[in-house]
Order: sequence, then structure tokens, then C-alpha cells
Amino acid sequence: MTVNDLYRQGCEYLENAQTDNAAFDARCLLEKLMNVDTSQFLLKRGEEADAKLIADYLGLIRRRVSGEPLQYILGEWEFMGHTFAVGSGVLIPRPETELLVEFADKFLADKKSPVVFDLCSGSGCIAISIAKKYKKAEIYAVEKSSEAFSFLKKNVKINKIRNIEAVNGDIFDTNLLNGIKPDLIVSNPPYIKTSDIPLLQREVRHEPVMALDGGEDGYDFYKILTEIWLPRLNKGGAIAVECAEDQADEISKMISSLGLNTEIINDLSGFPRIVIGFDNHN
Repeated sequence: MTVNDLYRQGCEYLENAQTDNAAFDARCLLEKLMNVDTSQFLLKRGEEADAKLIADYLGLIRRRVSGEPLQYILGEWEFMGHTFAVGSGVLIPRPETELLVEFADKFLADKKSPVVFDLCSGSGCIAISIAKKYKKAEIYAVEKSSEAFSFLKKNVKINKIRNIEAVNGDIFDTNLLNGIKPDLIVSNPPYIKTSDIPLLQREVRHEPVMALDGGEDGYDFYKILTEIWLPRLNKGGAIAVECAEDQADEISKMISSLGLNTEIINDLSGFPRIVIGFDNHN
């Protein structure tokens, strides 16, 4: 059996299981085992696949067929051009979350030594992406889950970041980071309604419920962000949060009730995804 034969077999198994992007997933898993990139894989397709490669590959394919996310099986995923370790217990970085970093990039451009809070930090992909560009920023990445926090610390180390303080804490704790005033708050908090969790895509249900469940109405974390964290914002500061497409207007009202101007950013599909609040008092 050649490498290409093995790849086609993997594709077939995933297609029969109605896996989205079956060919892409099959290739990624084989490239992982062969430790090659796509161009190298194409050159090696005609080579013979040994027994170990066949057995290991089919084992990974079975995991994917069971619904385990591709990112967990690979053990890493890219976000903003950087590589992040991921696995069971941490939310997988997604493209729409890059909009938060893009906003932060614009907002911080004229700030000399800004203080940034990344609340519900998870893998740390937001905080680390900001820290890589703004090395003089003082960034606090807060994560409650011990499993996710271990990935956060690992990713800080992998990306060689020195200006992030990883904080294992609960954003519902009113004493957390007390006395520190941020110039920017960013957050991709849990925002799925509790009753909707069982209805999520099979792969998403493999991700930690703690990172998904936003309470009965989906707004638990936005209420805390508004009540506890927004009042700490420095004059001229801003907050940017990710949300579900049907939540943006309500969150905008929560933020504007504190006197901030708001803006909503749509994702690439045209859905409201990011809510921003600006404090115009300098």
C-alpha cells in the first residue's frame, strides 16, 4: 500500500462518516504522522507505507470518525499566524476570534505602555497574539479552568512571551486583579445558552462545557463584565467582546448603559460577532 492509497482510505472512512472537510482532515492527520508539510507529502505519495504508519494512521482516523476535533488530535492549531497547543479541556481557537485581535491591534497602536485584560483567556491565543506585537504592553490573561490554564501557560512558553501574567482565577471574583486599571479589556467568554449545549455540533460538544455555557440566557458573563470589570477601565479605554450573532444588540445596550459608545463588527459571513465599547472621556 502506498502513502497515497492510505490517504485515500482515510478520506473514504471520513466521507462515509459524513465528516466535514474529509480530504483536508485525512491529509492533516497523515502529514502529522509523517512529520511533513503539504508539499513534502505530495512528493512522498508514491512511497510505500509501512505497517506502523498504517496502524497509527487508521487509529487517528477512528478518533476523527468518533467526532473528536481534528485540532485535538493534531495537538495544535494556528491563530493569527501563530501556533497554539490545544487539546481536551481547552476551547479551540477560531477565525472569527481574530477580529478581537485585529481591533486590539488598531486600538493599541498609539498607546505607549497599555494594560490589557484578556478575560476567559483559554488557550491564551488572544493575549499572546496581542503580546507578540505590543511587547511593552502589560497583559493579564485570566482563566478559571485548571485544564485550560495549563494550555495557557504552555502557549506562553511556546511563543516565548515575557509580558503576560497568566492568572488562574474566576472573573466572577470581585477581588481578582483589584487595583489594576486596564486600558483595554478583551474577552471571548462562554455565551451558549445552557439549553442549547446538547444541540451543538458533535465536534463542539467535545470542547469543555465551561468554555461554552453562558447560563440560562447566554448572558451570564457579559453581565459580570459590565458590572465588575467595565467600571475599572481607564479613561479613554475600550472593551471588545465576542458573542453569538443574536446577542450583539443586547450586549451593546449593556455596555452603552455605562456611558460608553458602542460599535458592532460583523464576521466574514456578515453576522454580528464583536461588540466594542469606547470610553471617550480623556
